Amino acid sequence: MPRTDFGFGCVDYTSSCGLRGSWITTTAQPRTVRLWNSGTEWSFLSTGPGSYDWTNLDIWLDLIAANQPRGAMYTFGQTPCWLSPVQCTGNGWGVGNNWSASAPRDLTSGGSPSFTAFVTALVAHCSPAGNCVKDYIKYWEMWNEANLPNRWAGTAAQLYQMFAPVIPIIRSNVPGAKISTPPVCGGDTAWMASWMQLENSQGRLSDYYGIHVYLKANPPLTPETRIKMVKSMIATKNANGWTTTPWMNTETNFDPLTFTCSTQFTLEDCEGQLVRWHVLQYAYQGGGGGALHVNWFNWENTIGSYDTFYYTMMTWLRWANFTSSCSNSGNVWTCPLTERDGKTALIVWNAAGNSTYVPASQYVDYKSFNGTYGGSIVSISPGHSTTIGVIPIMFESN
Repeated sequence: MPRTDFGFGCVDYTSSCGLRGSWITTTAQPRTVRLWNSGTEWSFLSTGPGSYDWTNLDIWLDLIAANQPRGAMYTFGQTPCWLSPVQCTGNGWGVGNNWSASAPRDLTSGGSPSFTAFVTALVAHCSPAGNCVKDYIKYWEMWNEANLPNRWAGTAAQLYQMFAPVIPIIRSNVPGAKISTPPVCGGDTAWMASWMQLENSQGRLSDYYGIHVYLKANPPLTPETRIKMVKSMIATKNANGWTTTPWMNTETNFDPLTFTCSTQFTLEDCEGQLVRWHVLQYAYQGGGGGALHVNWFNWENTIGSYDTFYYTMMTWLRWANFTSSCSNSGNVWTCPLTERDGKTALIVWNAAGNSTYVPASQYVDYKSFNGTYGGSIVSISPGHSTTIGVIPIMFESN
């Protein structure tokens, strides 16, 4: 993945993309699609012992193949009802409510034969058009939000037992496969620490460290506040000996319940928060220590009027490298980076509203979000006083 990689996910029972046979329609086209809530979960594909219905997966494989260059991320979750030790009808969500949070009833310390058989069939599968899992799905997440009992009712140790036999199967069948920890939500450092201890003591499975951190509407948590949860999660990663392990926020949005920006904020601030949230994560720790990937969930239903801002943000940051974390002096935040063409740049905003800012004399222009795709560039002279606000601007050197 590129250093600043962007991703999206669809919710296929409420959106127009994916299972309805169409790709996302926005001008912004993030590089990676995450297939969670796409109708390709274990419970949808596995219909009985040794029986599979690949219809939904085939739709996605063909869409991904038709929209290259594109990466794909598969997230495990949802035990099929036929394999659940408890009745699960109606206990899930989405089309059919056909899954359970329970560990499969055939799980032992050596794994789940049914899960192992599913993964073996999954990585070998190709659509009738000849588009194969091994060619298009390179990123694999171990169980969605396993720290929540309504997602995973078993223990972390049981989950490790399930995945220990299948990770080698994925790696041997998918060239270049990359594996993520179970992505936890809610800043659950204790659960993630217990998972890392399992991998440290029983054998490493993961290439990446996965988290889910959203902004929040009630109480309103802005990017400048919410980045504290990210810092806590990364501190836990580093404290368990995973300092060099890259991390990803593979599910985010304004709010995990409404997927909308709080009405307490103006539209301008909401537009700014979209950009600021990504920048703060990509820049964290700088020098390659920031997010490898940030994925916007429920894309087609929520990106809406933010499309121009997301697109412009991508054009600014693609292949850029942040040289340090963002820092603040009161409400004014600055984030230093090097652009893909080698220019030194500085992203600046005032989280509280408009104020004036005088950049260092090395900066000769600034890029702004002006409501058009790609934004605009304004030349400035040394010592020029520039208005900054809740929507970031990016100063550039020669």
